[in-house]
This record gives sequence, structure tokens and C-alpha cells, in this order.
Amino acid sequence: MKLVMLIADTAYATEVEQLLEECGVPGFTEIPNVLGKGATGKRFGSRAFPGSSTMYLAALDEHCMAPLQEKLKVLRDTHGPEGGLKAYTMNTEELL
Repeated sequence: MKLVMLIADTAYATEVEQLLEECGVPGFTEIPNVLGKGATGKRFGSRAFPGSSTMYLAALDEHCMAPLQEKLKVLRDTHGPEGGLKAYTMNTEELL
């Protein structure tokens, strides 16, 4: 199993959730209003640094990874770097 962590500009949250549905992701955790600094700049939800990101976590079987990766690439290419879309995987196993 892999734990997938997606981070995207909050403005694209609906598109990311739709993408997860299309890929048949059985469930995910959404963490709204994630603040921080990255390659696309600072997002602190303030006047000086407006905006925020949304983080998604999902535990997926290996066979779900390729379709998800392809759709994420299309989404990233659609919005460009300013969309702040990042995706990471981590090996994981179910503990309980």
C-alpha cells in the first residue's frame, strides 16, 4: 500500500476531489486551509500572503497509482505551477 499526499491551491479543491472520484479512490482525508511556503510562494491566508492550500491523504493499493498519476499530471499541466499541485507517496501498511 501507498499513502498518497496531495497538496493543491484551495481554489482547485473541487477539481482535485472530482479527480479522486474519477480514479475510484475509495476514501480520503481532506485537511483544508493548509498554510505555508513552497515553490509557488507563501500562502498564509493574510493580506500580505493571501491564499491557502488543501491537503489530501489517501491509502491506496499499488494498482490505483498509475491512473491517479496520469490524471494528476493533466491537472497540473492545466493550471501550471501557480496551481501549487504537489503529490507524494510513502510506503505504508495498515496497523489496525
